[in-house]
Amino acid sequence: MFSIIIPTYNRANHLPKAIESVLSQLFTDWELIIVDDGSTDNTSDVVASYNDPRIKYIYQENAERSAARNNGIRNANSEWICFLDSDDVYLNQHLAVFEKAINESANPRFLLSGCIREEAGEQNLYPLINLNNNVIEEIWTRFILANAVCIHRSIMLNHQFDLRFRIWEDTHLWTRLAVHYELQVLKDYTCKQIINPEGTVASGLSKVKILDVKQYLAAIKDVYQDEAVKKSISHDFYLAYLEQKLRMYLYQSRMNGQLGVALRIWFSYLTRFPRWFLVLEFPKIFLNALGIKKRTS
Repeated sequence: MFSIIIPTYNRANHLPKAIESVLSQLFTDWELIIVDDGSTDNTSDVVASYNDPRIKYIYQENAERSAARNNGIRNANSEWICFLDSDDVYLNQHLAVFEKAINESANPRFLLSGCIREEAGEQNLYPLINLNNNVIEEIWTRFILANAVCIHRSIMLNHQFDLRFRIWEDTHLWTRLAVHYELQVLKDYTCKQIINPEGTVASGLSKVKILDVKQYLAAIKDVYQDEAVKKSISHDFYLAYLEQKLRMYLYQSRMNGQLGVALRIWFSYLTRFPRWFLVLEFPKIFLNALGIKKRTS
């Protein structure tokens, strides 16, 4: 019934937990497709150590996460597609909850469960999408993990991850799906995101890269060109969202002491959204680069 796709790159030390969380599922009608995106560690040996015919291993030359997920979709045999990041886990009722919801729904196509964030042993619940609000705005402002989605195979064959983007690529896809298919939100929390220093989110903020900033903004601008998306949200919300992301990267880069990066983001911010607070931000960039942070945060 379910094809679970795990894209992975040099995560052999984390991968066993992800695999074992699938093996522990209460609902057992699944296949697990692990797409190795050109790993140079012992990922293939880790996968080979599991003697279960439902686990499939695909190796590809490094082409980033979107390409790996799409490769998994093309090789999936099940009716429903699920995803799991290689350093995260499913709770044991994950598939059972989706199976129940699918059987009880009139025409399910795009489902979303709740996800838990775990960092340094502390757990917090990500807020669920509120379908009483604007759905696209909710998707953009809530953090929707690929771990928490379940999508019908017929949709995934026509709507895949955009290979141009390796940041915000998941939200780009959820947005495109939500303007064409009804999103069904389950109240159950069925998966867990485990934050570690090697993860995409943590590593991306610990050292901000200009290329990442450009990718992020480009992905947002690109999906907004879709007429269905443009009709679903206000232009003011779109501009405010772009500004919010620039502000996030500006703050993070200056707090990291990245002088050159922070200055480039500051100038980009100024040209797009001139604001008075940027006058105060300018000296803070230099103070933070000198290691003076407490008074300038």
